[in-house]
Formats: sequence, C-alpha cells, structure tokens
Amino acid sequence: MVSGVNITGNETGISILGKALYLALSDLVKILPDILIMLAIIAIYIGLAVLLTRIVRKIFNVFRVDELIKPLIKEVPFSLTSLVIVLIDIGLALLALYSIVLTLFPGQVHTTTLIISYVARVASVVFLVLFIFIALEAVAERIKMKPKTRSFILFLVLFISLVPILDITALSNEVKTALAWGISIGVGLAIGVFATWFFFHEIFEEHVKTKK
Repeated sequence: MVSGVNITGNETGISILGKALYLALSDLVKILPDILIMLAIIAIYIGLAVLLTRIVRKIFNVFRVDELIKPLIKEVPFSLTSLVIVLIDIGLALLALYSIVLTLFPGQVHTTTLIISYVARVASVVFLVLFIFIALEAVAERIKMKPKTRSFILFLVLFISLVPILDITALSNEVKTALAWGISIGVGLAIGVFATWFFFHEIFEEHVKTKK
C-alpha cells in the first residue's frame, strides 16, 4: 500500500508510477489554494515595499536628509535613507509572515511569535554592538584619541557588549547573573584604575622622577 492506494503483486512498475503521480497531483491540488494565497500575500507586501521605498527616497532626497547628516556620521558605511528602507522592508517582511501564518496556519501563531522574538533579540544585540563600535570609531577620529586610550575604551566596550550577548544565550539564570556580576565588577575596577591614571598620571610620573 502506498499513501492509501493498494498495490498488488500483479501490477507493473508503470501502473505503480502512474498511481504515485496521481497521488502527488492530488496532494498538489489540495494545497494549491494555500500556495496561491501565500503568493498573493507576498506579492501584495512586495508591491507595498516597492511603493514605500520610492516614497521614502523621494522625501529624503527633497529634504536632503543624507547631506545634512553626513558630516555627523562620516565613518558610517551606509546612509540614513538605506537604513530606514531596510527597517521598513524588515517590518513588512514580518507583517507578511504573520499574515501568512494567520491565514494558513493559525495554530502556529504562538510558535512564530516566539521565533521572531528570539531572532529580534539576537538582531538587536548585533545592531547594538555594531552601533557602539561605529560610534567609538567616530568619536576617536574626531577628538584624535590616543592609541592607548582608544584601546582601553575598545576593551571596555567589548566587555560591556558581553552582557546583552549573555542574555540571549541558553545558560541558566544563575550562570547569567554570576557572569554579569563578574563583568560589571571587572569593568568597574578597570574604569577606576584608568580614571586614576588618566587624571593623576602626571603626578605619578613626577613622583617617580623625583625618587630617581
């Protein structure tokens, strides 16, 4: 028996293949309406995305938003217009996904929400880390930060970024809490030592020279 169809020993391979093909076509016909609905939803949201993209580009070009902001974010490799368009596309993609799930698989809405929530948390952490590093580079370039100071701040940013990364891992709450406390104490001590050196290093150097 294959998918509810009896196959006797006297049937040839061609007849078996024909019945299998018939069953496949039957299943395709059953799910064809769902496929058409899904394609229609995707087409609607793609059209909406194209329309909104054109509107946003025209508005930003008219008001010259990128030209006004460019002096403030010279080191950023993308424009504000591109960022806004990407965010709009991501939002529409999520709406399209929810529309498909609500229409075709209403029982999977909760699961879909959990998956999207986790992906959003991961994406937000990645975006936050990238934003901090880009901001650090921009500030360092503008104030001509010393290499040692720049390296120290980069070191602090790296450790501070570990805290939100820990939040999205599968570690237990006890382990997350312990690691977060350890990182916080370490960062606090490092800032204290750096601040002491930064504000009083001249006094220390003079004291050492006097002893010599």
